[in-house]
Amino acid sequence: MAGIGESRSELLSWLNDLLKLDYTKVEQCGTGAAYCQIMDSIYGDLPMNRVNFCAGSEYEYFTNYKILQSCFTKHKIEKSVLVERLVKCRFQDNLEFLQWIKKFWTQHKDESEYDAEVRRKGRAGPSNPSAVSGNKRPVSSSTASKPPIRHIRSNVIQNNIRKSSNEQLLSLQTELSETRNQLSELEKECSQYKELNTAYLKERDFYFGKLRDIEIIAQSTQDLCDEGVYENDKELRPFLNRIQQILYATEEQTEPFVEENVEQASTNPIIDEETF
Repeated sequence: MAGIGESRSELLSWLNDLLKLDYTKVEQCGTGAAYCQIMDSIYGDLPMNRVNFCAGSEYEYFTNYKILQSCFTKHKIEKSVLVERLVKCRFQDNLEFLQWIKKFWTQHKDESEYDAEVRRKGRAGPSNPSAVSGNKRPVSSSTASKPPIRHIRSNVIQNNIRKSSNEQLLSLQTELSETRNQLSELEKECSQYKELNTAYLKERDFYFGKLRDIEIIAQSTQDLCDEGVYENDKELRPFLNRIQQILYATEEQTEPFVEENVEQASTNPIIDEETF
């Protein structure tokens, strides 16, 4: 996305071109003055005469951030401004906020030209890093005599920024569409697995019911044998015991029964009478 991931030099070049400044460090943005004027370039309603570009103390920085936060509130911008961290003028904090505000500017700035110097009405911006820490440097006569550097805003640069933003937006939209298709396919697979699981559970319950019926019959017949009802049938009780052993056998105990049944089937083949 525009702004996010841009290098320090790219951000400073954009900032200086937009605001007609000569910042050399991202940390200089910690005064809050540049952030205020970036928002003014979008909405044009910030009290720039109150924004202090020559602020040299955290107290003065906080005044600038109050103006910035008033702008955010007025235009319903839902962005948390970590003022206590930004006023420390540390690189990483201000880099992240400058990246965000650059992205916001790209999304909301119209095509109209913005005269930063006229809006500042003669307020000068710090031209070196020492202005951030509040240290004053004497201005030599040769420096004072130099004409101010004019940064000409290029329509080509702005068009390239918007073109890049549109291409990235199109790429994200394509990626989103592909992700939605993948999600739809996964939902279909999940639905199929749920149907299979339901069928397996139904089949399991069906055969469990059959086994339960066999268990009840075997137990009832065993009780009758204990009462002497089938005392003449000498093979019935061993048969019932065999059924109960199979019903109550664990997974490890089941294997001998299977092997034994296979051997019995091979020695005592079942003859289908209808074949003859």
